[in-house]
Amino acid sequence: MHIHFFSHESSYSSAFLDIVKSEINLDEHLFVFGFAFIKFKKKQYDYGEQLNKRVVRLKNPLAIFSVWKQIKKSKWLYLHLLSYDPTLLFWRMNLKLLDKATWIIWGTDVYAYNKKDDNIKTRFYESLRRKIIPRFREIAAFVKEDVDLVKQMYQSDAEYIPIAYPNPVSLELLQTVPVNAKNEFPVFLLGNSADVSNNHIEMLQMLAKFKNEQLKIYCPLSYGGNKEHIAKVIDLGHQLFGERFVPLKKYLNTTEYALILGEVDVALMNHNRQQGLGNILALLYLEKKVFLKSNISSYYFFQRKKLVVYDIATITNMTFEELVTSNNELKANKQIVKSIIGKESILPLWVSLFSRHECSSEAAKL
Repeated sequence: MHIHFFSHESSYSSAFLDIVKSEINLDEHLFVFGFAFIKFKKKQYDYGEQLNKRVVRLKNPLAIFSVWKQIKKSKWLYLHLLSYDPTLLFWRMNLKLLDKATWIIWGTDVYAYNKKDDNIKTRFYESLRRKIIPRFREIAAFVKEDVDLVKQMYQSDAEYIPIAYPNPVSLELLQTVPVNAKNEFPVFLLGNSADVSNNHIEMLQMLAKFKNEQLKIYCPLSYGGNKEHIAKVIDLGHQLFGERFVPLKKYLNTTEYALILGEVDVALMNHNRQQGLGNILALLYLEKKVFLKSNISSYYFFQRKKLVVYDIATITNMTFEELVTSNNELKANKQIVKSIIGKESILPLWVSLFSRHECSSEAAKL
């Protein structure tokens, strides 16, 4: 039995299950959702009759012991994100389980170390992570630079396994999106969520010098942040740009969001760490101009993959025309992104990962 642990159900986990379900023996895999004390908006997905039978939804993280027998007897465990919460104690008390486990990095679980000195609780979590992380024999990630950081921070000698989740906004969907069809003036996308890590305020202040220009700014704020921060961002956005600042406060389905991405001319991702990769890759596929900080792992990743992205710090010295003008070098991004996250590229990575841990050749349909 191969057991997958997810903190919560999401469009990413749904897209992942959708592409692997036909390539694996479902009787050999169990998918456990809800092993986290972090509060997420609960949403259940329908995976189809056969796969639904292999899904376990925990009412609370303590219910993990309802599948304890399966965990003990399992061939391999997959941690789709290492939650930064009391579930760390479970792994600390069961370190031997990690000898047959793969940590699949999501991003936020790497950079949780930035919170280590916030309070007693985070110092405790960090002490647990320093015992847990070195026990992983392998760590899978989309951005290799994230694993390099883990090795540096936690004295890990784990083997790096390349992996990638399918983008919920699929390339097939993006191919149907009209690009810049209705734009009367440049359209910006500011961040990917309401989380304070988007540094919305800093970005709005950087754009303030263009407040008299004809433009439109979409700002996704439907999840990830607290009410106070969201209100502050909206207030400043309207103060500087009036009705040209459009906060996206309601959750959009993938088709609706894809249409928004199609309108965008310039995306400003002002994160201090690897974040919003799904959004960024979709934008690069659509040949949009994307700015992000040049000192984060994803920037190095994009450069290594020969994708054209821009340093957000350079906006300070740009004219409005320089900021919104695109050139032909963005056209190469489309094929590069397809080669990275197209189904034909992603699926073999997962099949290969599962095959590493098989005891029976019948367990996977290769």
